[in-house]
This record gives sequence, structure tokens and C-alpha cells, in this order.
Amino acid sequence: MAVIQQPEIQAILCPLCRAANRPYARFCQQCGKDVLLDDTYRITQVIKEGGMGIVYQAVDADGAFYAIKEMHDRFTDAREREEGIQRFLEEAQLLRQLRGHPGIPQIYRSFIDEGRYYLAMEFVWGEDLEELLKRHGAFPEAQVLIWADELCDVLEHLHANGLIYRDMKPSNVMITHEGHVKVVDFGIAKLLQPGQRGTMIGTPGYSPPEQYQGITTVQSDIYALAATLHHLLTGRDPRNEPPFSFPPVRMLRPAISPQTEAALQRALALEVEKRFGSVAEFRRALPIPSGEQRPMPPVDVRPPAQPVPTQTFDPPPNARPAAPRAKAAPKPRAGRQYRQAWPVPPPQPLPTRAQQRRPAPAPRPRRTHRPARALRRIVAVVLLALGLYYGFQIYGTQIVSLIEQYLPALNQPLPDGGQPGGDADGAPATAQTRIITVVAPHRAAGPDRTNGARCHQEAVHASAGSLAPGVRCIVVLTHQPPGNGA
Repeated sequence: MAVIQQPEIQAILCPLCRAANRPYARFCQQCGKDVLLDDTYRITQVIKEGGMGIVYQAVDADGAFYAIKEMHDRFTDAREREEGIQRFLEEAQLLRQLRGHPGIPQIYRSFIDEGRYYLAMEFVWGEDLEELLKRHGAFPEAQVLIWADELCDVLEHLHANGLIYRDMKPSNVMITHEGHVKVVDFGIAKLLQPGQRGTMIGTPGYSPPEQYQGITTVQSDIYALAATLHHLLTGRDPRNEPPFSFPPVRMLRPAISPQTEAALQRALALEVEKRFGSVAEFRRALPIPSGEQRPMPPVDVRPPAQPVPTQTFDPPPNARPAAPRAKAAPKPRAGRQYRQAWPVPPPQPLPTRAQQRRPAPAPRPRRTHRPARALRRIVAVVLLALGLYYGFQIYGTQIVSLIEQYLPALNQPLPDGGQPGGDADGAPATAQTRIITVVAPHRAAGPDRTNGARCHQEAVHASAGSLAPGVRCIVVLTHQPPGNGA
């Protein structure tokens, strides 16, 4: 048995922003979120990411390693999101039903953290066949037949439990350090329901024609397994070739046995009726080595690689740690570099602008002087009213008298029939104005208006003969103070 050397933990990743943190940090130094999944698991690196989920390597407090699978929640339609969640939960239930088979990873628990769905499973120390194909190319026939034997055993176990795998391909087959297979990713496995159509789901190049019509049977898994073995024997990727085109393996590698070629050609038949009726029948048709003829696995399976930093950056100044559960989040020191271990954008957005925006400063209290200002206005109005009132009491009589005397003088007709301010013909006045002062006697009771008017008339008639035509005459009437001569 190969000795597995567990990698040393250099950093842990935040489940939300994927930023690297210290091995025993509790909160992310980038976004401030809790880095523990379900208060148990710390993510050490990203293993694989696909269209339906992402797989992490994680470790618990005891140092045990796990494979944590997260469901991608990038659905825009509510119905599609419900279907995705349902498939994810069904995968967890299927793995619980299939517990105990050596070719299927063991599931430990399923949980929800920060609104995301996770599965905690057995961590497989090894690589998938797709990575091995990229590094080694086509494999020897004996090695491929040994893996085919174990894969047939897994599919027989699934079919015996009423399940169809529906997604057999090299990337879903893990090879352990001991050289054995582990089938992973049961997200699209379904119950065997003959004659019923379902959703077209699978991987182009490996899926049979009927699966594109929503029909899946036991023969569908046999076709996908034969397509995978064809790829392993020839190195020819069916995804890069015309659909459903699999030339005989001996045309590409003449060293392959005719028995293997015949079994693959029958399993890859386009018509379902022409294929093998069961996985066991297909298994018996393959020349699988046994006993001393069964070779030891010669494939060099590499240990999981350490997370490689892909980007360095300083924490943004507006990133504030969230409220901690036990203790305050550590604040980043100035000038220190933090590293992001995976360049893929996070499935959920970081804190919104409203959360990152600094709170607006409290407005200063406005200095209002409305009572004092109103009081000043009232005092000013009262003083103005009092001034006008007492001024009118003192000088009102004289002002009224002057107005009454001035207006009649303007409207007084001239001797020649003209109007003041114009000649007899109505022409505007162009001559000068003459002022006549008349002194009226004073009365004890005040100025006599009747006497003043009489004096005004006398003064006008007295001066009419001496005025030139068109000359305006203004009579000013004054009163003689008491005690003075008339």
C-alpha cells in the first residue's frame, strides 16, 4: 500500500471571497467573514470546479482531510434554482444509500452555511483520469482493462439499487495512490424509470444518442463506459470529434486485442437494442486479466498540489470585518500583502455599496433665532407705528392744510379762461411760476379755513392783473402768530 504524505497546511481560503488567510484564522482578513464551514471545516485549496459545483480540500480540527462539494448558485430563474437544489440534495441521498462500496466515496454529512449548500465527503488521494490522460496519453490495454473491471463493478452496484449514473467520463473517475478507481460526482444520477423521458443532461461526446432525447437506460451507462475506455486506449478525445464517431481501436492502435475491439464496437452501437443487455454481460466480453496476469498499476499518481498564489493585493481600506461570534476579527497590518489563492470570482457578491459606504456625519444643529428675530421685528413695527402716530398728531393739521391749499391753487382757472399749467388754447405752460405769500390773521381756535380761502381768493385776483399770460401762480398762506401785528 502506498504511503500518503499529507500536505502541510500553509493557508486556508475564505469560502466567500477565496482570499488566503493564516492557517488558524477564524475570520477572513479580506472580507471579514467566518472562514469555518459549519464551524468545523477549513478550506485549504480548490480541487476542481465544474458547471454544477466546486470541490474543495478541507481539514477539520483533528487534521483529517475531507472533500467539500459546494453547489453553484448562479441561477437566474427561481424554477431552475429549485431544480438545482433538488438535484444536489438527491445526490446526498444517493450517496447515503450507496454507502459501503469501495469504488464510491463515502459521504459524511450535508449542511447549509451562509445560504450555500455543501456536502462533506471522503477525500480521495489521487488524480482523475482526465488529468492522467493529459500527462501520459493513451494507456496500456492491460491497465485500462483493470480499471474497466472496477468501473463495471460500480455500475452494477448502481443498477442493482435502481440507479443510472448518466455521466461516465474520465474526469469523473479518480485513481487512488493504490491504483484503484473511485467514481465521483453523482449530481445527475437518477432512478431507473424505463420508458419515461426526462431532462437532456450529460456530457457531449460520451453520452449516447437516446440521452439527448431525455431517455436513459442501463445501456446508456454501457455506451458512456465504452466511450471512456475508447478514449483511454487511443487517446482520442470524443469531444473534439464528430458526434457518435468511434473508429475501431485497432485502426488507431493495432496492438489492441480483437476481443477488446469487438466488445467496444458492440457497446458503442447507436441502436440501444444492439448493445449489451447488462453491465455484467459487457464485463464478460472484455479480456480482463486475472491472477498473475493482472499487473500492478504502473501509473504515477501525483499528490494534490499545494495552492499556488495567483494574485497579491492589499486589503481595500473600506473592508471592515463583520461582527465576530467569539472575538473581534484581526485587523490587517499596514503594508502587509495578502494573497488570493483562486482567481475565480465569488458566486455571491461582496458587501454592497450601501454596506461599504461610510456613514454620513451627523448634521450639525442649526442655530435658529426665530423667537428673537420675531421679537425684534415686532418692536420695530411698534416703534414705527408710534412715530407715525405722534408725528401726525403734532404736524398732521399743518400737512393737511398745505395739501388742501396747494391743490385748489393748481386747479384755479386763469382770468383769460385758460387752465393752470397751460394757455387759453390748452397749450402746455412754458413760462415761469410765481409764488404769492398771503399772511392770514391767527385765531385762538386755530387757523380759520374759511378766512384762509377768502384771503387766497383775494390774493389771486389782486395779482391776476400783474401776471403775464401763461404764468402759474402759487399762493402760500401763512398765519400770524398771536401777539404780532396784522
